[in-house]
Amino acid sequence: MVRRYTSSLQDDVEIAEEVIRVMKAHVRHLAEVGAVPRDAADAVVKALGELDPAELIGGEFEDVHEALEKRLIDKLGEEVGGWVGLGRSRNDHVAAAIRLAALRKTGELRRAAGRLRCVLARRALEYAECAMPSFTHFQPAQVITFGHYLLAVDELVAEFLHVLKAAEDLLARSPLGAGPAGGVQTSIDRRRLAELAGFSDVVENALYASGGRFFALVLASAVVSFLAELSRAVDDFIRWNSPLIGYVEAPDDHVSTSSIMPHKRNLVTLEVLRARIGEALGHLTALHAVVMKVGMGYSLDLQEATRHLWAVLKTATEGLEVFTDFVEKMRFDCGKARQDAERYYATSSDTAETLALAGTPFRTAYFQVARQIKEGTARLLSLEQALRRPTLGSANPEEVKRAASARLAFCRQATF
Repeated sequence: MVRRYTSSLQDDVEIAEEVIRVMKAHVRHLAEVGAVPRDAADAVVKALGELDPAELIGGEFEDVHEALEKRLIDKLGEEVGGWVGLGRSRNDHVAAAIRLAALRKTGELRRAAGRLRCVLARRALEYAECAMPSFTHFQPAQVITFGHYLLAVDELVAEFLHVLKAAEDLLARSPLGAGPAGGVQTSIDRRRLAELAGFSDVVENALYASGGRFFALVLASAVVSFLAELSRAVDDFIRWNSPLIGYVEAPDDHVSTSSIMPHKRNLVTLEVLRARIGEALGHLTALHAVVMKVGMGYSLDLQEATRHLWAVLKTATEGLEVFTDFVEKMRFDCGKARQDAERYYATSSDTAETLALAGTPFRTAYFQVARQIKEGTARLLSLEQALRRPTLGSANPEEVKRAASARLAFCRQATF
């Protein structure tokens, strides 16, 4: 019972591949520095190359590291397999495997985000002239286009990818050679070992390298912050899919009907995504809660933290795939959106601003337009006139086309 309770094997499936990769690099380097016999190192590396990571996830071991060492000793004998414990600790090796697995998963997330950006750009170009009201306080506000809206989501993804790069730079620093907390007696060249394992740098302080989890906190925080912001667009699409608003026609494979009301078209994929984003926030909180009470050094608490990082990354990657598919297939009712933009005075601010540019103080023009709207005598700018705003990043259809086209030019060269 105790063994099952403390074992991390169920979660270690996420890092089994990287654990083998790290051990290969470690043993090769031990041979390079003359710490183990070359023939023993070659035999271990060969055995590691023949090992299926799935073979390590089973039995009654405490973790994947114990399972790996036992399997090597059983296969090669202790006189050969027994060398793999030299110059290492499970502490630095698990930190390395987590970092490498997180880099792999972050790469998948980066590619999913890139695919989303390309779909957003293509659809933004398609809807560059599709007038609609924007919403502030969920009240009809300034006229924009649906293409402009999609580029707003694209800019969020672009900023996320920028932040994600910084998190990847942290992940790519190796803790190998740090040992349990203060380094090892073996003359390991930590930079060379980092290179062999696929890292680009090292975490210098051994105590922090083995026991620190700031990299996980940063990555999870960046991903959850992105998801929280993306959920605002998710919520918009769910609202707009309602026939009470009627801007969005969701794809058939993203909706489900009611068990009793046959007319329903519930946008269930985005509802689930919205809920899972909330769960991701819970995982982030749990990750922080576990790490914050552990002193500077490794404790088994930290193995309980890692599953929350994997849950956050899975939510993000799967969620982006679903959201991308939705955006690619959905249809937007430009006629209904245009009708609302005209009905709800979405060009009032542009009209007041135009009057001010012609010589009337803006606040005077503002109250003049407000009074005319109340009286029903307002002669507002047309949607097309209002949308011809000259500023960078505005909802001007020409500006939307420029930005979307520039993005698509990149997409034609990219591979995801």
